Parts: sequence; C-alpha cells; structure tokens
Amino acid sequence: MSQGRFSNPRPHREEEREIEKAYRDLTRKQSHKTYEHKVTAEDIARAEQPLPTQLQPEDAVFTAPDPVPVPSPEAEDRQIEDAFRQVTGRKVAPRGSVGATFDVPPKEPEFQPKEKKPAKKSAGQPLWLGEVMEFYQQNSKLVLAALCAVSVMVIVFVILLFARSAKDPYDGRILNNVYIADVNVGGMTKTEAVSTLNMVFGDAYATEDMVIDISGTKLTLTKKDSGISFDANGAVEEAYAYGRTGTQSERDAAFKASKTQTHNIAVLPYLNLKTANIREFLTDKAGKPGNTLVQSTYGLEGAEPELSAEKFDNDAPTQTLVITIGKPGVGFDPEEVYNQVLDAYSQRVFLVTVENVETLKEPDPIDLDRIYKEYCVEPVNASVNPTTGKTIPGTYGYTFDKEAAQKLLDNAQFGEVLRIPMEYVKPDIVDASSFYQDILGEYKTKYFTHEKRTENLRLACEGIDGRILNPGESFSFLDAVNRLDPYYGFKSAPDDTDMDDISGGGAVQVSSTLYCAALLSDLTIIEGKNMKYLPSFVKEGFDADTNLIIKNPLPYPVRINAQISNGYVKVSILGTEQRDYYRKLGSDIVQTYKAETEYQVFPYPNAEDYEDGDVLRKGRDGYQIKSYTIRYDRLTDQWLSSDSVATSTYNAITRIVASVVTPEETTSPTQSTESTDAATQSTEGGSDSDSLADG
Repeated sequence: MSQGRFSNPRPHREEEREIEKAYRDLTRKQSHKTYEHKVTAEDIARAEQPLPTQLQPEDAVFTAPDPVPVPSPEAEDRQIEDAFRQVTGRKVAPRGSVGATFDVPPKEPEFQPKEKKPAKKSAGQPLWLGEVMEFYQQNSKLVLAALCAVSVMVIVFVILLFARSAKDPYDGRILNNVYIADVNVGGMTKTEAVSTLNMVFGDAYATEDMVIDISGTKLTLTKKDSGISFDANGAVEEAYAYGRTGTQSERDAAFKASKTQTHNIAVLPYLNLKTANIREFLTDKAGKPGNTLVQSTYGLEGAEPELSAEKFDNDAPTQTLVITIGKPGVGFDPEEVYNQVLDAYSQRVFLVTVENVETLKEPDPIDLDRIYKEYCVEPVNASVNPTTGKTIPGTYGYTFDKEAAQKLLDNAQFGEVLRIPMEYVKPDIVDASSFYQDILGEYKTKYFTHEKRTENLRLACEGIDGRILNPGESFSFLDAVNRLDPYYGFKSAPDDTDMDDISGGGAVQVSSTLYCAALLSDLTIIEGKNMKYLPSFVKEGFDADTNLIIKNPLPYPVRINAQISNGYVKVSILGTEQRDYYRKLGSDIVQTYKAETEYQVFPYPNAEDYEDGDVLRKGRDGYQIKSYTIRYDRLTDQWLSSDSVATSTYNAITRIVASVVTPEETTSPTQSTESTDAATQSTEGGSDSDSLADG
C-alpha cells in the first residue's frame, strides 16, 4: 500500500459503501476516504469556552478532549476489512488483484473472536429477523448509541421547528419597498423607521403654514388654525403590519409582492387636523379672498343709548346705521378647496393652487327687513303687575326710516357706504302717571237728604274709590263694598224715595252711577240688572243693582274714582284715551204702565192730622225702556252711531191718598179704577226684568 489508499482497482461502488458503513457502525469514525481533520489548538480553545447560560448546567466543568491519533493507511485498511468481514461474512479481495470480487471464501482470521451461541430461532421465524437479532446481540451498544443519536436529532428538529414558528418571519423588520409618503422604510425596524420619518419630515407640519393661491390672491391657513400634527408611530405601525396580518396566503402574497412592487402607506389618516376649523376658514374666505368678491356689511356706529323710561335721556345722540355695499369678484367652492388642502397635507405640500373652481359673482343683496328686525326696538308702554299692583315702567322705541333707507339702497353703487340715522319713539304710556291722565267716562247722580242713606252712599264710594282694573281684569261692586254688611257700618235705609228701608239702602245709587261711567268708558258689563221700580236718581234705563260686575277690555289699566260731594254721587273712570270718539247715554220709553190710586181711610180727627185728599205716597208709573249709547266724533262732534245697551222693564208703584171721614159718614169714597190691564201686567212681571246687555 505504498502507492496510496486505493492503488489497485476500486471495488464496486455499492460494495464500497457497504464497507464504509460497516466501519462507521463499529468505530463511529469516517473512513480514511473522508476523515482527514486533525485536532488543532483552536479546537481545544473553543471547546474550553463555556456554554451559554441557558444551555450550561450549573457548576458544569468542560475540559478539552485528548488528541485523537490518526491511524496509518495500512492499519486503517485492515480495520475496514475486519469490519466488513464481521458484518457481511465476506472478505475483501487482496490488493492488486484484477476484477476483485467479494464472493471468494474468506481467509482464516488472524484471530478467532469469542464464539457466541447463535440466537434461538423460533419456528416460522424469517431468516432476516434472525440475522437482525444476531447483529443486535453482537453490537448492542452500537445500536443503542445509534438510537440515542436519532432521538436527539428528532428532539432538536422539533425544538427548531417551534423556535422557527415563534420567531418573527422577517426578523423584526418592515417588508421591502414599503413607503410612507415619499419615504422608503422597507427593511427597517420600527425604531429606525420612526427616526427616519422624523429626520426626513423634520418639523414641517409643526412650522409650515398652508398657502392657498386663488387667482393670484393668497390665503394663509396657519398651523394654529389647522391644528396639524403627524403621528409617525401610527404610520410606522401600519407599515410594520403589512405582510404580518391576514391569512397565510395573504401574508405570502404580500411578501412576494414586496420583492418587486411598492406598497404605499397613506399619510392623511395619521395627520391630526381640526377639520371643522379648516371648513369654517374656507367658508368665511369663500366670498372674501383678498381683492376679489366682497360681501356687503352693516352695523350700528356710536354708543348705544339707554331706552328705559327711568334712565332715558332725550338729548342723548342716537346711533347711525352704516351699510357698506359689497363688490363683485371671484369666489370659490369651499368644499372643493378643502379636499385639495387635505391632498396637499398628505403629500407634505404647503401650497395649493386653486384651479377651475372660480366663479364670477356679485355680493348678496341687502335684506333691509332683516336689518330692521335686528336693530329696531318697538316702544313698550308701562304696565301694572297684576299680582303686586306695582307699575312697570315703559321703554322708548328705537328705529330708522325704513322707506327712506330702501330708496338709498335702490340707488346705491358697489362699494358705496350708506349712513342712516336712528330715531327715538316715545311710548304712549311712559310711567304710572301716564296711565290715568285721561277721563274715559264720568257720571254723577243727585241724592236726597237722609242721614242713614247718605252714610251708606259714603261707605260705598269709599269701597270702590281708587280701584285699578288691569287689562282683562273683572271687578265686582258687591265684593268691593263688603256685601253691604252692617259689620262695616252700613245702615238700614231706603234705596229711593217712597221706598221701604233695607240694609245698605242707597248703595244701588252708587252702583248705578258706576254703571253709567263704565258704559261711557267702553268697559264691558258682565252682570247687572235694573231695579224693580224706576229710580228717581238716574236717567231712565241706566240703573243697575248692587250685583254689578264690570271688566276692562282695554289694553291699558283703568282706575275708578268715586266720591259724594255737594249733593251728588260722582264716579269717574280714568285711563289712557285712544278713542277718536266719545259717548253719551240715551233711552226711549217703549211702553207706560199707569199706576193705580189707593185710598187709605182715616177718622176725623186722627193722630196724624191727615186731611181728606192728602197724598201719602206719590206712586209711579211703570215703563218698558230701551237704553243705548251714542257715539260722536271727538273732533267734529258729529253723530257716528248708536249702540244698544238693554231693554228694562219697571213695575208701577200704587199711589196712596188719605181719606178722612166723620162719624156720621158710613161709607168711604169709591177707590180710583184708573189702573189699566197693562199696569197689572207690569206689576206681575216687574221683578223678572231683563238683564243688561254689554255696554
């Protein structure tokens, strides 16, 4: 073998592999064909290095292996031949023989191995199984070592498989060709990508204003108005997620595409913008871009005056309404420009040139009615709080001449400034004193002397004097005079002459006087009936019993003044006169019911000293009377109209005459039969007279 390891012709390839396998199985070394490595000092030093902490057992000690001697080629050939012979039972042909064969019976071994008993062969056992068992018995340690090696390899394979599945497939980096705006962040870690974006973008979003160029007119949208800021971390997170989300097929497709195609991450979703502010800015500027379209404006110039009646100064200067007519020009569609601004921001461009959205238009027309409603104030009359009775002062009005202003607008030119003075308007009623400055209606009736009756008249006048009726408020006479209760001083007295005494007698004269004053003032009569007999103290048809109720239908409060003086009961209704007419009372007798005469017999002489023919009670005829009010023009005193009030029916009062007779006379004079059937009828129905209608 001085000429090399295989100087003679090589055995057949398959048999050569069998030889090498047998050798490896016995020695766990490579044949001299592949084993040429020699242990070096570097191997020893490397072996002395400690294992990583996670793999190194605690307190483990590692020593370098002893140098492995390399056998000579001749000794190695002999080892191979022995191994082949032990495994196959055949021998290798001698070196130098031509056409070497392995079918030649083996030579006698140089040494006899220890004879072992062949394994027992069970009946029907395959031949190959016996050979395997025999091989296992002869090489049990070798087989066990091989099985252990295979097990270790399987375990390592499983560990590597799980480690690979748990590990990020792209080693914590963004796929290639992924762009955020115009920045390629492919192949970067998230930290690197954020750093790169901040470096490339710089502080542009934080410092640059957006400029909008509209036909040469530039509008500036400041960063404060837009509130812009960029979320670099959010954009990088989306870039990092590309190829890591979705199904496995989607991830594989993204990975494949990243090799040749770009993937763009939109910037706009990661821009923090005050979109409402941007829209408001553009809408406001849509009609006012520099020297283009200018809308008309208006407003009040000067100090605002005090209009309340308590603080009003008539000498204070009024304000001036200033209207500036706009100018026509170029406007733009705010929504279209808004979209262009967003596109520019997403591309880190801070100049927008607006094209194809301009339109030539004129300023909006001036709405004078709207200006009038906005600045003009109607005067407010003073009023009375219905609960507290306190007066609420009025306020002055504030306005301008609308017709004159409209003429100025019709003739105004673009860009012209109109100046229209404001004016004060005085309310009809400024304060409480203004409410009762006019006498709306007044009436007086004459009363006859009777001590108790006169006292009743005085108490009734005091009960209604000074009473205020606010708009829509009603007033009850009987409640005002405490229902004529004697507790409050009312006496028993006759309502009229020739009448019997009653409690509070005479108060009906005050209620009737109030009734007439209310009719003259255009107050509403809610309830009120005429007396049973026609009274002597008031005009025919205009009496009212003490159940009288009146209401104020006027827009302002009224006050009742009542008093007795110089033999008259006088009632006045004070308020704010707005009528262009005045009223008078009128009545007509529709029918008369003659009173009967009754004779009352007295002896002669008698204690009363009545003489024959003395009238003990005058008596009164009964009537049916229609009452009405007459309207006259306040300036010309011309008759305008007549308004019906009521139809009243009064019973007749029988006339009583004294008849004095001497003892010689046995019969009395025949009683008068002057009464008519009509008189009898009126007596029966007088108590059910019609109620008075509204005045």
